[in-house]
Amino acid sequence: MTAVLLAVATAACFGVANFTGGLASRRDMALAVTANAHMLGALLLGVTAILFPAREVAFSDVAWGGIAGVTGGFAVVALYAALAWGRMSVVAPLTAAISAAIPAIYDVASGTVLRPVTGIGITLALVAVLVASAAGDTESRAAMPLKAVLLSVAAAVGFSVTLIAYAQSGADSGFVPLVSARIVSTTLLGVMTFARIRRYLVVPGARAFALGSGAVDALANVALITALRIGPLALVSVLSSMHPVVTILLARAFLGERLQGLQRAGVALALVAVTLTALA
Repeated sequence: MTAVLLAVATAACFGVANFTGGLASRRDMALAVTANAHMLGALLLGVTAILFPAREVAFSDVAWGGIAGVTGGFAVVALYAALAWGRMSVVAPLTAAISAAIPAIYDVASGTVLRPVTGIGITLALVAVLVASAAGDTESRAAMPLKAVLLSVAAAVGFSVTLIAYAQSGADSGFVPLVSARIVSTTLLGVMTFARIRRYLVVPGARAFALGSGAVDALANVALITALRIGPLALVSVLSSMHPVVTILLARAFLGERLQGLQRAGVALALVAVTLTALA
């Protein structure tokens, strides 16, 4: 039950972070937005690791965090760029559908056995994301250039590897893998940003959205790695991937993107999926 709640909280936070990151990327380069968001995230996660120290940390925990930092950093850049180029209500669920399926398949193939009710809940959650990604009117699909689609797929693969890497870290390593990941991603993204545009900070019009995205994304990662420590990767990956529900609702409320019938059905399926997995 706790893993379910943490995974759902992760999805909610990622949904907000993706929305604000997408808004920031419409005002400045996605690369710069991600670098600034990860810089704040590194500071917040560092403080969290100090307040909640690890019991035991191995080199492998730091290494897996570093791998997650590389793949996660590039995945967020790709996602924010896709959100800037295409429709948020299509990019978000498309990315989530793929990034949910890959870790779940990996976990089951690795030998994880799920209870029938949990399996049904996970399946419904994945279907909910797929339904949402297939939804959208003609205008929405027309506003999805090939570049946005390719960036969405690239982001999904990056997020999948990141999630699997975090799952390999030791249960006693606390939030050290998150700090390791953010240090690596902040350094790489900072160097790339400065090399590309000769500055680091985003423009004033994008700063609040970028930093807000970084803060909420850090919170999402804390919930995510905690959920991975107490629940199976398949369950956590699928439930945490339901963040498009939040992004779609925010895009509807603040950007006027219309919520289609299939998207409403996706939201309903997501709620059923959470209920079933919570009962497991």
